[in-house]
Amino acid sequence: MKIALDAFGGDYAPEATIGGALLACQKADLSDHSELEVYLFGKKDRILKHLGKNYSDRIKIFDTPNEASNDLVDPHASGRDGNSPIRTALRQHHKGNVDAVVSAGTTGAQVVATLFELEKCSGITRPVIGSSFPTAKGSSFVLDVGARLVASAHHLVQYATMGHVYVQEVLGISNPRIGLLNVGHEKLIGKKSSIDAHKLLSESNFNFIGFVEGHDIPAGNADVVLTNGVVGNVLLKYTEGLPTLLQELLPKDCDKQIRDEIAIRFDSQAYGGEPLLGVKGVSIICHGSSTDRAISSAIMQAERISEVKLHEKIEKFFNANKIKRIVCLKKPLA
Repeated sequence: MKIALDAFGGDYAPEATIGGALLACQKADLSDHSELEVYLFGKKDRILKHLGKNYSDRIKIFDTPNEASNDLVDPHASGRDGNSPIRTALRQHHKGNVDAVVSAGTTGAQVVATLFELEKCSGITRPVIGSSFPTAKGSSFVLDVGARLVASAHHLVQYATMGHVYVQEVLGISNPRIGLLNVGHEKLIGKKSSIDAHKLLSESNFNFIGFVEGHDIPAGNADVVLTNGVVGNVLLKYTEGLPTLLQELLPKDCDKQIRDEIAIRFDSQAYGGEPLLGVKGVSIICHGSSTDRAISSAIMQAERISEVKLHEKIEKFFNANKIKRIVCLKKPLA
């Protein structure tokens, strides 16, 4: 399994990215069946300088013509640069030379780069970013969390199909409960796109539970939650701030085990990154603030998603259920 890593993407790169690659390789060394290799994409001389004596036979270097852009005015710059590490890595993925791509560079750049280099899955008009949120019952997969700011009813139905397949194939939840995030549970309240999507999903054979509200997510009342990129991203950033709040609210003499359990449940570094679904490949988008542990988790996550051939499962699902645009399913879900 060959995982490409943007060596200079992220706030703490290249220390965090290279450190994460080495940590993933150490985990692979402890596994009897792992054939993991991590390909670091970036300027070879700079990568070697940061690697120093910390090396692994599982580490490979792919020298790129240009460096990653840190242009804060144009966060999409690296995505448009055909010779940037992220574009080069995704091009090699498209050619079949690596099995997945991981980056902690800007989300916009990676989305743009992925759409340049990888084809969309059959039937998908807009790829989407999904993320697992901790809940009282395990986790809930929320999408979109930042690929695009708005979503039509058509897009929300597509998100439902991709979320359904991801949760079923990667998280092992059969017939997942799908909820549509809204300001209330009533069918005729909310934006027109949400009301239209509710009607379409209600007439489908998804396990659609209707509109859900914000409090339904931490309660674990839905396995998949659909929303637009603005709301989803705000939810994501809010959730990331909860550990600090909870630690402050707990009594000073609170049992250390309880504090540790809360920290673990809300530890964004353990999740690694978010997959961009709906493209023919594996593109994992990490937080810019990712540490070496988060990068390592993202590499392992990329390996798992690649192993199940998720994009092939999404295409198979669309074809089996004849989902083309906004249509109602006529038969049980495959």
